[in-house]
Amino acid sequence: MAVPAYTTDLTTNNIFLDGSTTWTLIGGGRVTDVETDDYIQGSSCWSHDPFSSGIEGGVWNSSQTITSGNVVLFWLKCDVVATLATRAAGGMQAVIGSSATAYKCWYVRGSDDYAAGGWVNVAIDPTVTASTTVGSPTSTTAWFGARWNVPSTGASKGYPMKVDAMRQGRGQLLINGGQTGSLATFAGAAAANDASSAKWGLFEAQEGGAAGYRWKGLMSFGPTSLTEFTDANVNIFIENTPYVGASFNRIEFNNASSIINWTNISITALGTTSKGQLEMINNCTFNDTDGVFTDMDTFIYQSNGTVTGKTYRRCGQVTQGGATFTDCLFTNSTAAVALLVDDLSLVTGCRFVSSGTGHAVNLGTVSATTAMSWSNTESGYAIQSGTAANRTILVNVASGQTLTINVGTGASTPTYYNTGTGTVTVVASFDHVLEGLELNTEVTYVTAGTATELFHVEEATTSDGSGKYKTTYSHGGGASVDILIHHVNYLPDISNIYGLTLPSANTTVKIQMFEDVNYHNP
Repeated sequence: MAVPAYTTDLTTNNIFLDGSTTWTLIGGGRVTDVETDDYIQGSSCWSHDPFSSGIEGGVWNSSQTITSGNVVLFWLKCDVVATLATRAAGGMQAVIGSSATAYKCWYVRGSDDYAAGGWVNVAIDPTVTASTTVGSPTSTTAWFGARWNVPSTGASKGYPMKVDAMRQGRGQLLINGGQTGSLATFAGAAAANDASSAKWGLFEAQEGGAAGYRWKGLMSFGPTSLTEFTDANVNIFIENTPYVGASFNRIEFNNASSIINWTNISITALGTTSKGQLEMINNCTFNDTDGVFTDMDTFIYQSNGTVTGKTYRRCGQVTQGGATFTDCLFTNSTAAVALLVDDLSLVTGCRFVSSGTGHAVNLGTVSATTAMSWSNTESGYAIQSGTAANRTILVNVASGQTLTINVGTGASTPTYYNTGTGTVTVVASFDHVLEGLELNTEVTYVTAGTATELFHVEEATTSDGSGKYKTTYSHGGGASVDILIHHVNYLPDISNIYGLTLPSANTTVKIQMFEDVNYHNP
């Protein structure tokens, strides 16, 4: 084992140690030689003088071409935000092109979404459709910079438009090492990212220090050596990165010997283009307890994953991969299936809440007769099994085979959609208890509106613990019944229950009986 190491794959295009001599203005204006009073990285930045009613900026020829799949990270700033156009009108723009007269521009901020101002780090994949194009840029991507749109009166002094370090790469935050007494942590990663000599723009500490972070790119645990990583009570916000690919924001576990312990780690996506994926590439030990994943993309686990008490809120499909899920909540999944299951026995005490479409779990193909246990609850799914979406369970049972789903105590009875030609049988047993009965009360359950008897007790003699008596009817849930309650010393029919749908859960009903003062038994 070794002490933690936090590194990146990013390479530098420009960190402004050479002044403005290699920059080319676009749209006019002046630049400082080196701005040393206001910068985010190193000891200087490039800056542009104020202007009005125009679009101006600058680009720099790095002589480097961006490799396919990589992005450019820009540090950009405007000191007088109110002078900018809105984002939709290109208030602040990142620029990538093949020359100083042929380039593409991406609208990254504006007066409407940049009110607080300050330095911002933006990620641009040059293959993503640009907001606007100047000239006829080729596939060469060697010129980088920025421009600003000031539609009317601009600032009157200073050099308010600024660019600092520009880097390119996959955008990886690489976490290796960690040992007892010196474990890898999110705080350690942020400290490495936020150092004045670094400022990678990948994992930034927010107000509150270790309590909150902004993240973008690929967070890779153990990419070159194992890592032992432990952290708790952390909120991470995935930046809105509209100009990248869907898999740009991603967490990977890359060493089977790594040990990752998360407790109450919550991750929330702020954008919709790259919402954040998580995948166990190698089967490390990953213990994830409590916390919430919100508005994220897909999750792929392996058998050494143990997930307890986690909430997946409006997330994409979760692939079990042999992992253990206990007491988790899957609510309003955006996928056709909330959880792709390969071992249902390892999914226990979980709750699935439907968004109105899609299934809770997909059991895949069942090619041989077998039985599985269902120990979970659900709500919002269709109440009858059938051949459509929004059933609790999706399964393909092969011809001639039978899948028996045994519903555990405290679990709800799932509905299913069987896409195969085999048979699905759901076996459930719930207790419906009547308490408050008088001694020797006669109880009969019949199918609602009929005389078809389902359950009968001639005389209730079991104490309910409060001086009265009880009966217990075990059933499969969902049936509509009438409950007939009779005792010669009590008013007939008064305590009967009609048209009750038996719930798919253990239920206790308190019965009130009224003495028949007119009854005489000589």
